[in-house]
Amino acid sequence: MPQSGRTRRRFLQLTGTGTVISIAGCLGGGGGGGQETSTTTTPAPTTTEGMEEEEEHEEELPEGVSEEEFVFGPVPEVYQMALSQANEQRDPELLVSKESVQFQEAEDAFDAGLAVEGTNCGNCAEYIPDKNGDGFGACAKVEGYIDPEDWCILWESIEDAEAEAEEES
Repeated sequence: MPQSGRTRRRFLQLTGTGTVISIAGCLGGGGGGGQETSTTTTPAPTTTEGMEEEEEHEEELPEGVSEEEFVFGPVPEVYQMALSQANEQRDPELLVSKESVQFQEAEDAFDAGLAVEGTNCGNCAEYIPDKNGDGFGACAKVEGYIDPEDWCILWESIEDAEAEAEEES
């Protein structure tokens, strides 16, 4: 049980940090530093080449999964209570939204100065790797489907999580 208490405490700290960052972004005074990719519109490509580039950037959804399910879940049953790469059990009742943790493609997070190059969901302690062959996994903390090439502010190295678990035992 001590591990559960510390993990929840860390989770709440990180969630609170995400909330503060989100609020700060809303109140930031229009400095142009915010990353609101969902509300940004781009002109339609005028060439076939431009259309191909746009389609490549768009994430393909698993067969039979709506965009809403992809973002908010539920994820397939095999992930519902699965263990993350650091052996933390996923609890569907304690998940946070992708928006609240600045969830985005790792490359975009790096370009925005939010992430260190080489950090992504695929090498995060909280990530649950693909179990059903659709190319997506899940997260012990975040709702919806997770691509291993994504990133959020909850990122934690597997090594750090394992070291923390050893200290607690």
